[in-house]
Amino acid sequence: MSFLSEWNQQFHSYNRNIKLFFVFNLLWNTGLGMFSVIYNLYIKSLGYGQDEVGDVVAMTALGSALSLIPAGLLSDRLGPKRVAQIGLLFAIVALGFRACMSSAPDLGTAAFVSGFFLAVVQVTGIPFLVENSTMDQRVHLFSFNMALMMLANFLGNVGGGALTDFWHEFLGYSEVISLRITLLIGVGCAAVGLVPVMMFGPSTGESVEKQPKLPLRAQLKSKRESLKVIGWFTLLSLMTSSAGGLIVPYLNVYFADRFDASHTAIGIIVSLGQAATAIAYLIGPAIAHRIGEVRAVVVLQMSSIPFLLITAFSMDFMLASCGYLFRQALMNAANPFQTSIKMARVDGSLRGLANSMGDAAFNLGWFLVAPVNTYLVYTYGSYWGYAYAFCITAIIYCVVSCLFYLLFRKDRSAQAELS
Repeated sequence: MSFLSEWNQQFHSYNRNIKLFFVFNLLWNTGLGMFSVIYNLYIKSLGYGQDEVGDVVAMTALGSALSLIPAGLLSDRLGPKRVAQIGLLFAIVALGFRACMSSAPDLGTAAFVSGFFLAVVQVTGIPFLVENSTMDQRVHLFSFNMALMMLANFLGNVGGGALTDFWHEFLGYSEVISLRITLLIGVGCAAVGLVPVMMFGPSTGESVEKQPKLPLRAQLKSKRESLKVIGWFTLLSLMTSSAGGLIVPYLNVYFADRFDASHTAIGIIVSLGQAATAIAYLIGPAIAHRIGEVRAVVVLQMSSIPFLLITAFSMDFMLASCGYLFRQALMNAANPFQTSIKMARVDGSLRGLANSMGDAAFNLGWFLVAPVNTYLVYTYGSYWGYAYAFCITAIIYCVVSCLFYLLFRKDRSAQAELS
Protein backbone atom coordinates (compact mmCIF):
# COMPACT_ATOMS: atom_id res chain seq x y z
CA MET A 1 0.00 0.00 0.00
CA SER A 2 1.37 3.43 -0.99
CA PHE A 3 2.04 6.17 1.54
CA LEU A 4 -0.91 8.30 0.40
CA SER A 5 -3.30 5.35 0.08
CA GLU A 6 -2.45 4.23 3.60
CA TRP A 7 -3.19 7.67 5.04
CA ASN A 8 -6.36 8.03 2.96
CA GLN A 9 -7.66 4.69 4.24
CA GLN A 10 -6.84 5.64 7.81
CA PHE A 11 -8.55 9.02 7.59
CA HIS A 12 -11.77 7.61 6.14
CA SER A 13 -11.92 5.03 8.94
CA TYR A 14 -12.22 7.73 11.63
CA ASN A 15 -15.64 8.46 13.10
CA ARG A 16 -17.50 11.80 13.22
CA ASN A 17 -16.23 12.70 16.69
CA ILE A 18 -12.62 12.38 15.59
CA LYS A 19 -13.20 14.51 12.50
CA LEU A 20 -14.90 17.17 14.62
CA PHE A 21 -11.90 17.01 16.96
CA PHE A 22 -9.63 17.70 13.98
CA VAL A 23 -11.64 20.86 13.19
CA PHE A 24 -11.33 21.96 16.81
CA ASN A 25 -7.61 21.16 16.79
CA LEU A 26 -7.04 23.32 13.71
CA LEU A 27 -8.94 26.36 15.03
CA TRP A 28 -7.73 26.12 18.62
CA ASN A 29 -4.04 25.70 17.83
CA THR A 30 -4.05 28.35 15.10
CA GLY A 31 -5.26 30.81 17.72
CA LEU A 32 -2.80 29.57 20.34
CA GLY A 33 0.04 29.63 17.80
CA MET A 34 -0.72 33.26 17.02
CA PHE A 35 -0.84 34.02 20.75
CA SER A 36 2.28 32.15 21.80
CA VAL A 37 4.66 33.38 19.10
CA ILE A 38 4.32 37.04 20.19
CA TYR A 39 3.31 36.93 23.84
CA ASN A 40 6.87 37.05 25.23
CA LEU A 41 7.56 39.91 22.83
CA TYR A 42 4.45 41.65 24.16
CA ILE A 43 5.85 41.43 27.69
CA LYS A 44 9.15 42.91 26.53
CA SER A 45 7.33 45.70 24.67
CA LEU A 46 5.75 46.72 27.99
CA GLY A 47 9.25 47.47 29.26
CA TYR A 48 9.92 44.27 31.20
CA GLY A 49 13.12 42.25 30.98
CA GLN A 50 14.11 38.60 30.73
CA ASP A 51 13.35 37.97 34.40
CA GLU A 52 9.69 39.01 33.98
CA VAL A 53 9.41 36.83 30.86
CA GLY A 54 10.75 33.93 32.93
CA ASP A 55 8.28 34.65 35.72
CA VAL A 56 5.32 34.54 33.32
CA VAL A 57 6.54 31.28 31.76
CA ALA A 58 6.94 29.82 35.25
CA MET A 59 3.47 30.91 36.42
CA THR A 60 1.84 29.46 33.29
CA ALA A 61 3.62 26.17 33.83
CA LEU A 62 2.76 26.14 37.55
CA GLY A 63 -0.94 26.67 36.82
CA SER A 64 -0.86 23.80 34.33
CA ALA A 65 1.04 21.50 36.68
CA LEU A 66 -1.46 22.05 39.50
CA SER A 67 -4.55 21.41 37.37
CA LEU A 68 -3.46 18.47 35.24
CA ILE A 69 -3.81 15.61 37.72
CA PRO A 70 -7.25 16.71 39.04
CA ALA A 71 -8.32 17.27 35.42
CA GLY A 72 -7.13 13.80 34.46
CA LEU A 73 -9.06 12.21 37.32
CA LEU A 74 -12.17 14.21 36.35
CA SER A 75 -11.71 13.08 32.75
CA ASP A 76 -11.68 9.44 33.87
CA ARG A 77 -14.75 10.01 36.04
CA LEU A 78 -16.94 12.37 33.98
CA GLY A 79 -15.59 11.69 30.50
CA PRO A 80 -13.14 13.81 28.48
CA LYS A 81 -15.88 15.48 26.38
CA ARG A 82 -17.59 17.22 29.31
CA VAL A 83 -14.33 18.26 30.96
CA ALA A 84 -13.02 19.68 27.66
CA GLN A 85 -16.14 21.81 27.14
CA ILE A 86 -15.91 23.36 30.61
CA GLY A 87 -12.15 23.90 30.38
CA LEU A 88 -12.44 25.59 26.98
CA LEU A 89 -14.89 28.23 28.19
CA PHE A 90 -12.68 29.29 31.09
CA ALA A 91 -9.45 29.09 29.05
CA ILE A 92 -10.79 31.46 26.39
CA VAL A 93 -11.84 34.03 28.99
CA ALA A 94 -8.45 33.75 30.76
CA LEU A 95 -6.53 34.25 27.50
CA GLY A 96 -8.60 37.32 26.71
CA PHE A 97 -7.70 38.88 30.06
CA ARG A 98 -4.08 37.87 29.58
CA ALA A 99 -3.90 39.83 26.32
CA CYS A 100 -5.12 43.00 28.04
CA MET A 101 -3.02 43.01 31.23
CA SER A 102 0.03 45.24 31.57
CA SER A 103 1.13 45.33 35.24
CA ALA A 104 3.56 42.66 36.45
CA PRO A 105 1.25 41.17 39.16
CA ASP A 106 -1.66 41.01 36.71
CA LEU A 107 0.52 39.35 34.07
CA GLY A 108 1.55 36.67 36.55
CA THR A 109 -1.99 36.06 37.79
CA ALA A 110 -3.45 35.87 34.28
CA ALA A 111 -0.65 33.53 33.21
CA PHE A 112 -1.38 31.20 36.13
CA VAL A 113 -5.15 31.11 35.47
CA SER A 114 -4.78 30.58 31.72
CA GLY A 115 -2.19 27.85 32.30
CA PHE A 116 -4.59 26.15 34.71
CA PHE A 117 -7.46 25.94 32.21
CA LEU A 118 -5.32 25.36 29.12
CA ALA A 119 -4.08 22.23 30.87
CA VAL A 120 -7.66 21.09 31.49
CA VAL A 121 -8.27 21.23 27.73
CA GLN A 122 -4.93 19.63 26.96
CA VAL A 123 -5.38 16.60 29.18
CA THR A 124 -8.67 15.52 27.61
CA GLY A 125 -7.46 15.22 24.02
CA ILE A 126 -5.70 11.84 24.06
CA PRO A 127 -8.34 10.04 26.19
CA PHE A 128 -11.05 11.39 23.86
CA LEU A 129 -9.24 10.09 20.78
CA VAL A 130 -8.68 6.71 22.49
CA GLU A 131 -12.40 6.47 23.33
CA ASN A 132 -13.28 6.99 19.67
CA SER A 133 -10.69 4.75 18.00
CA THR A 134 -9.33 1.21 17.89
CA MET A 135 -5.79 0.15 18.73
CA ASP A 136 -4.95 -0.41 15.05
CA GLN A 137 -5.77 3.23 14.29
CA ARG A 138 -3.83 4.90 17.06
CA VAL A 139 -0.28 5.34 15.78
CA HIS A 140 -1.59 6.99 12.62
CA LEU A 141 -4.30 8.84 14.56
CA PHE A 142 -1.90 10.33 17.11
CA SER A 143 0.58 11.20 14.35
CA PHE A 144 -2.06 12.90 12.20
CA ASN A 145 -3.51 14.76 15.18
CA MET A 146 -0.09 16.10 16.16
CA ALA A 147 0.72 16.94 12.53
CA LEU A 148 -2.51 18.92 12.33
CA MET A 149 -1.56 20.68 15.55
CA MET A 150 1.78 21.65 14.03
CA LEU A 151 0.09 22.87 10.85
CA ALA A 152 -2.25 25.01 12.93
CA ASN A 153 0.66 26.40 14.93
CA PHE A 154 2.43 27.11 11.63
CA LEU A 155 -0.51 29.18 10.42
CA GLY A 156 -0.80 30.95 13.76
CA ASN A 157 2.92 31.69 14.01
CA VAL A 158 3.11 33.16 10.50
CA GLY A 159 -0.09 35.11 10.98
CA GLY A 160 0.91 36.39 14.40
CA GLY A 161 4.24 37.81 13.30
CA ALA A 162 2.96 39.23 10.01
CA LEU A 163 -0.15 40.83 11.49
CA THR A 164 1.85 42.50 14.25
CA ASP A 165 4.27 44.05 11.77
CA PHE A 166 1.33 45.10 9.56
CA TRP A 167 -0.40 46.99 12.39
CA HIS A 168 2.90 48.57 13.48
CA GLU A 169 4.72 49.29 10.21
CA PHE A 170 1.86 50.04 7.83
CA LEU A 171 -0.93 51.37 10.05
CA GLY A 172 1.31 53.18 12.52
CA TYR A 173 0.04 51.66 15.77
CA SER A 174 2.48 51.49 18.67
CA GLU A 175 4.28 48.19 19.23
CA VAL A 176 2.26 47.43 22.38
CA ILE A 177 -1.10 48.07 20.66
CA SER A 178 -0.05 46.10 17.58
CA LEU A 179 0.90 43.10 19.66
CA ARG A 180 -2.27 43.34 21.76
CA ILE A 181 -4.54 43.42 18.69
CA THR A 182 -2.87 40.31 17.33
CA LEU A 183 -3.17 38.54 20.69
CA LEU A 184 -6.92 39.24 20.77
CA ILE A 185 -7.33 37.99 17.20
CA GLY A 186 -5.60 34.79 18.27
CA VAL A 187 -7.98 34.43 21.22
CA GLY A 188 -10.95 34.95 18.88
CA CYS A 189 -9.73 32.23 16.51
CA ALA A 190 -9.26 29.83 19.41
CA ALA A 191 -12.75 30.65 20.69
CA VAL A 192 -14.33 29.48 17.41
CA GLY A 193 -12.92 26.05 18.23
CA LEU A 194 -15.60 25.73 20.89
CA VAL A 195 -18.23 25.17 18.17
CA PRO A 196 -17.10 21.68 17.02
CA VAL A 197 -16.49 20.66 20.64
CA MET A 198 -20.13 21.39 21.48
CA MET A 199 -21.12 19.13 18.56
CA PHE A 200 -19.36 16.02 19.92
CA GLY A 201 -21.61 12.97 20.14
CA PRO A 202 -21.37 9.80 22.26
CA SER A 203 -18.05 7.93 22.04
CA THR A 204 -18.15 5.07 19.54
CA GLY A 205 -14.76 3.40 19.99
CA GLU A 206 -13.47 1.22 22.77
CA SER A 207 -15.17 1.57 26.13
CA VAL A 208 -13.70 0.87 29.53
CA GLU A 209 -15.38 -2.09 31.15
CA LYS A 210 -17.01 -1.26 34.45
CA GLN A 211 -15.36 -3.27 37.17
CA PRO A 212 -16.77 -4.20 40.56
CA LYS A 213 -15.99 -1.86 43.45
CA LEU A 214 -12.92 -3.04 45.32
CA PRO A 215 -11.16 -1.74 48.43
CA LEU A 216 -8.48 0.84 47.65
CA ARG A 217 -5.66 -1.59 48.45
CA ALA A 218 -7.11 -4.21 46.09
CA GLN A 219 -7.57 -1.59 43.36
CA LEU A 220 -3.94 -0.49 43.65
CA LYS A 221 -2.76 -4.09 43.52
CA SER A 222 -4.80 -4.87 40.41
CA LYS A 223 -3.43 -1.76 38.65
CA ARG A 224 0.16 -2.13 39.87
CA GLU A 225 1.72 -2.66 36.45
CA SER A 226 -0.17 0.28 34.98
CA LEU A 227 0.87 2.51 37.88
CA LYS A 228 4.49 1.48 37.38
CA VAL A 229 4.32 2.44 33.71
CA ILE A 230 2.70 5.77 34.63
CA GLY A 231 5.50 6.39 37.12
CA TRP A 232 8.26 5.79 34.58
CA PHE A 233 6.61 7.93 31.91
CA THR A 234 6.10 10.70 34.47
CA LEU A 235 9.80 10.66 35.37
CA LEU A 236 10.84 10.73 31.70
CA SER A 237 8.42 13.58 31.04
CA LEU A 238 9.83 15.58 33.96
CA MET A 239 13.38 15.10 32.69
CA THR A 240 12.46 15.97 29.10
CA SER A 241 10.55 19.08 30.11
CA SER A 242 13.33 20.24 32.42
CA ALA A 243 15.65 20.07 29.42
CA GLY A 244 13.26 21.61 26.93
CA GLY A 245 12.12 24.27 29.41
CA LEU A 246 15.60 25.79 29.30
CA ILE A 247 15.19 26.72 25.63
CA VAL A 248 11.76 26.13 24.08
CA PRO A 249 9.78 28.95 25.81
CA TYR A 250 12.54 31.42 24.96
CA LEU A 251 13.23 30.61 21.29
CA ASN A 252 11.42 33.72 20.05
CA VAL A 253 13.43 35.85 22.49
CA TYR A 254 16.62 33.95 21.51
CA PHE A 255 16.23 34.93 17.84
CA ALA A 256 15.43 38.52 18.82
CA ASP A 257 18.36 38.84 21.25
CA ARG A 258 21.08 37.09 19.25
CA PHE A 259 20.12 38.14 15.69
CA ASP A 260 17.84 41.17 16.22
CA ALA A 261 15.22 39.40 14.10
CA SER A 262 11.92 41.10 13.24
CA HIS A 263 8.54 39.86 14.45
CA THR A 264 7.78 38.58 10.96
CA ALA A 265 11.08 36.69 10.71
CA ILE A 266 10.59 35.12 14.14
CA GLY A 267 7.04 34.13 13.22
CA ILE A 268 8.22 32.53 9.97
CA ILE A 269 11.06 30.58 11.60
CA VAL A 270 8.93 29.30 14.47
CA SER A 271 6.13 28.41 12.05
CA LEU A 272 8.51 26.56 9.71
CA GLY A 273 9.54 24.52 12.75
CA GLN A 274 5.90 23.55 13.20
CA ALA A 275 5.55 22.68 9.51
CA ALA A 276 8.71 20.54 9.58
CA THR A 277 7.40 18.74 12.64
CA ALA A 278 4.05 18.11 10.92
CA ILE A 279 5.85 16.45 8.01
CA ALA A 280 7.90 14.36 10.44
CA TYR A 281 4.69 13.24 12.18
CA LEU A 282 3.24 12.02 8.88
CA ILE A 283 6.41 10.12 7.93
CA GLY A 284 6.87 8.77 11.45
CA PRO A 285 4.46 5.77 11.27
CA ALA A 286 6.47 4.33 8.38
CA ILE A 287 9.63 4.55 10.51
CA ALA A 288 7.89 2.94 13.47
CA HIS A 289 6.55 0.16 11.25
CA ARG A 290 10.07 -0.61 10.02
CA ILE A 291 12.09 -0.48 13.26
CA GLY A 292 9.44 -0.54 16.00
CA GLU A 293 7.97 2.25 18.12
CA VAL A 294 10.57 2.12 20.90
CA ARG A 295 13.56 2.28 18.55
CA ALA A 296 11.85 5.00 16.53
CA VAL A 297 11.59 7.16 19.67
CA VAL A 298 15.28 6.72 20.48
CA VAL A 299 16.55 7.20 16.91
CA LEU A 300 14.52 10.36 16.34
CA GLN A 301 15.43 11.94 19.68
CA MET A 302 19.15 11.20 19.40
CA SER A 303 19.21 12.48 15.80
CA SER A 304 17.94 15.86 16.98
CA ILE A 305 20.90 16.56 19.29
CA PRO A 306 23.53 17.63 16.68
CA PHE A 307 21.08 20.18 15.31
CA LEU A 308 20.41 21.44 18.82
CA LEU A 309 24.12 22.13 19.21
CA ILE A 310 24.26 23.92 15.84
CA THR A 311 21.60 26.33 17.08
CA ALA A 312 23.47 26.73 20.37
CA PHE A 313 26.72 28.01 18.89
CA SER A 314 25.89 29.49 15.49
CA MET A 315 26.23 33.20 14.86
CA ASP A 316 24.63 32.88 11.42
CA PHE A 317 20.87 33.43 11.40
CA MET A 318 20.16 30.99 8.55
CA LEU A 319 22.33 28.23 10.04
CA ALA A 320 20.80 28.66 13.50
CA SER A 321 17.33 28.61 11.94
CA CYS A 322 18.06 25.37 10.04
CA GLY A 323 19.39 23.77 13.22
CA TYR A 324 16.23 24.82 15.03
CA LEU A 325 13.98 23.39 12.28
CA PHE A 326 15.62 19.95 12.26
CA ARG A 327 15.79 19.74 16.05
CA GLN A 328 12.14 20.69 16.33
CA ALA A 329 11.02 18.12 13.77
CA LEU A 330 13.13 15.18 14.94
CA MET A 331 12.63 15.58 18.69
CA ASN A 332 8.88 16.07 18.50
CA ALA A 333 8.29 13.39 15.84
CA ALA A 334 8.78 10.77 18.56
CA ASN A 335 5.80 12.01 20.61
CA PRO A 336 3.04 9.94 18.90
CA PHE A 337 4.96 6.71 19.50
CA GLN A 338 5.50 7.53 23.15
CA THR A 339 1.79 8.24 23.51
CA SER A 340 0.86 5.02 21.73
CA ILE A 341 3.21 2.96 23.93
CA LYS A 342 1.85 4.57 27.10
CA MET A 343 -1.82 4.18 26.17
CA ALA A 344 -1.27 0.52 25.22
CA ARG A 345 0.49 -0.36 28.48
CA VAL A 346 -1.93 1.40 30.83
CA ASP A 347 -5.28 0.07 32.02
CA GLY A 348 -8.18 1.77 30.23
CA SER A 349 -9.59 3.20 33.46
CA LEU A 350 -6.32 5.04 34.13
CA ARG A 351 -5.69 6.68 30.75
CA GLY A 352 -6.79 10.13 31.87
CA LEU A 353 -4.53 9.90 34.90
CA ALA A 354 -1.64 8.60 32.79
CA ASN A 355 -1.97 11.48 30.34
CA SER A 356 -2.37 14.10 33.06
CA MET A 357 0.57 12.83 35.14
CA GLY A 358 2.89 13.11 32.14
CA ASP A 359 1.61 16.56 31.25
CA ALA A 360 1.80 17.71 34.88
CA ALA A 361 5.41 16.59 35.08
CA PHE A 362 6.10 18.36 31.79
CA ASN A 363 4.71 21.68 33.05
CA LEU A 364 6.40 21.24 36.42
CA GLY A 365 9.72 20.84 34.63
CA TRP A 366 9.21 24.12 32.77
CA PHE A 367 8.31 25.84 36.05
CA LEU A 368 11.40 24.53 37.86
CA VAL A 369 13.94 25.52 35.20
CA ALA A 370 12.51 28.93 34.24
CA PRO A 371 14.85 30.74 36.70
CA VAL A 372 17.82 28.77 35.32
CA ASN A 373 17.44 30.21 31.82
CA THR A 374 17.00 33.69 33.26
CA TYR A 375 20.16 33.27 35.36
CA LEU A 376 22.25 31.93 32.47
CA VAL A 377 21.28 34.69 30.03
CA TYR A 378 21.60 37.43 32.68
CA THR A 379 24.99 36.16 33.88
CA TYR A 380 26.65 35.10 30.61
CA GLY A 381 24.90 37.25 28.02
CA SER A 382 22.82 36.50 24.95
CA TYR A 383 25.47 34.26 23.34
CA TRP A 384 27.02 32.08 26.05
CA GLY A 385 23.90 32.16 28.22
CA TYR A 386 21.82 30.50 25.48
CA ALA A 387 24.74 28.27 24.46
CA TYR A 388 25.03 26.83 27.97
CA ALA A 389 21.25 26.31 28.14
CA PHE A 390 21.25 24.43 24.83
CA CYS A 391 24.18 22.23 25.92
CA ILE A 392 22.49 21.25 29.20
CA THR A 393 19.39 20.37 27.21
CA ALA A 394 21.40 18.16 24.84
CA ILE A 395 22.95 16.20 27.72
CA ILE A 396 19.59 15.56 29.40
CA TYR A 397 18.01 14.50 26.08
CA CYS A 398 20.76 11.87 25.69
CA VAL A 399 20.09 10.50 29.18
CA VAL A 400 16.31 10.40 28.58
CA SER A 401 16.67 8.53 25.29
CA CYS A 402 18.97 5.91 26.80
CA LEU A 403 16.72 5.42 29.82
CA PHE A 404 13.61 5.10 27.62
CA TYR A 405 15.29 2.37 25.55
CA LEU A 406 16.38 0.43 28.64
CA LEU A 407 12.86 0.57 30.12
CA PHE A 408 10.77 -0.25 27.07
CA ARG A 409 13.04 -2.11 24.66
CA LYS A 410 11.24 -5.43 25.17
CA ASP A 411 8.45 -6.41 22.81
CA ARG A 412 5.04 -5.21 23.91
CA SER A 413 3.47 -8.55 24.58
CA ALA A 414 -0.07 -8.91 25.89
CA GLN A 415 -0.78 -5.20 25.59
CA ALA A 416 -4.19 -5.85 24.23
CA GLU A 417 -5.13 -7.19 27.62
CA LEU A 418 -4.71 -3.72 29.09
CA SER A 419 -6.76 -1.94 26.45
